[in-house]
Amino acid sequence: MNDPQIRFTPEHLEHLLGLLAIDTTSPMETGVPSAIPDAQQAFSDFAISRGFTEAYLGAPCAAVLSGAHVPVSVREVAARMGGAFLASQPNLVLRAGGGRPAARTVMFNLHMDTVAGHVPVACEDGIVTGRGAVDMKGPGVAVLAGIEAAMRQDPRLAGEIQVLVQSVAGEEGGAMGVYGTKALVDLGYVGRLNVFAEPSEGHFFDRSTTSMTARVSVEGVGATDDAPHAGQNATVILAAVATRFARDLVADVRRIGGKTCIAGIHTGRMHNRVYGDGALLVNFAYSTMAQAEAIEEATEIRFAEALQGLAIDLAGSEVLGATASAARAVTRLEWLKRRLPTLDNSDEAMRRVLAAAGIGRTPPALAHRAFTCDAMWAQRPDRYTVVYGPGSLEHNRAHADGEFIAVADLERFAREVEAIVLCFGDHCRSGAALLDEESI
Repeated sequence: MNDPQIRFTPEHLEHLLGLLAIDTTSPMETGVPSAIPDAQQAFSDFAISRGFTEAYLGAPCAAVLSGAHVPVSVREVAARMGGAFLASQPNLVLRAGGGRPAARTVMFNLHMDTVAGHVPVACEDGIVTGRGAVDMKGPGVAVLAGIEAAMRQDPRLAGEIQVLVQSVAGEEGGAMGVYGTKALVDLGYVGRLNVFAEPSEGHFFDRSTTSMTARVSVEGVGATDDAPHAGQNATVILAAVATRFARDLVADVRRIGGKTCIAGIHTGRMHNRVYGDGALLVNFAYSTMAQAEAIEEATEIRFAEALQGLAIDLAGSEVLGATASAARAVTRLEWLKRRLPTLDNSDEAMRRVLAAAGIGRTPPALAHRAFTCDAMWAQRPDRYTVVYGPGSLEHNRAHADGEFIAVADLERFAREVEAIVLCFGDHCRSGAALLDEESI
């Protein structure tokens, strides 16, 4: 028999281990479908068995891939995969309580897709491992546990408020939530309070960064290793750009107030040829649109300086002279995503709800720990959106080998979700909530 004091029960743990065993790697990372549909169905079936209803389950329509906000990388992968791209990434909405207006709705968001990389699934000594353990299958199951506990503790809630759970695809791999969270928000699955489950180290964020990605591409002429002088060496060009960015652009962006990640570089793997084609990816995080514009300008400047410096440094080289002279003509900088909104919202009434639940806002000294997630799509003047969840992206090794979360942390998070739902219910019984409804 289950301990009535335990929210995250053995049944929740068993379901989590089953979810972790399902490969839900984002097609954005692999270019092929994974078993996201199976995982969403399993999550829905489990939730229904616990008293939830399924409000929505379906693949997004092709129209979600139109618009300037859709990253180039999303368009490219979708074009290669055809209809299988969206079909393999359905979104799910679960409901507890009856249908209510947004003013009486609290929404929790989690993502079912994961990054690539195998992490063995196990639970040993109270530690759960597996890809998605902390980001975000583990916290997602804990969300269900917390809502269940709130509904048991205060049965009146079922007739007074609506609790929605968004389980989305399209969070990882640079998809930026355009066919996941944004698609569901556009359909109206949003609340007065929206909690995006992400590892947030014990505090909630109501402001966070958004990322922008630059791609430096070389489209030149390759050559054999017996005549390296005949090639336009993409490896050398991209290395020069990456070095200039590391030396100067990283500092520029830090002064602007953003963050830089010099990410993947690829030309080829063989030893016996000069590669004429290749690409370098650089990712930036910003918290204001002014920062985003300044980062764009700095990147363009440092890119031009890198190619000019290469042309000067290697102009007299017997082997790389052709590379130096052609570098500007065969190299281009493009933005895979940019100018997306940031999360930046405030709501004293909802902050009081969170405070009553024992959850504090990130102190100013730790504001730099904010990170990019899909929460930006759920903010509106009459809605409050925050990022809050158990664990740490760094400490719990999200996106890395050995990803894990403690069962105790999932239990604690379930209790916090329970408290949020209960305190939101209290708010909706107050006169302040009636004023909210009249103003929305």
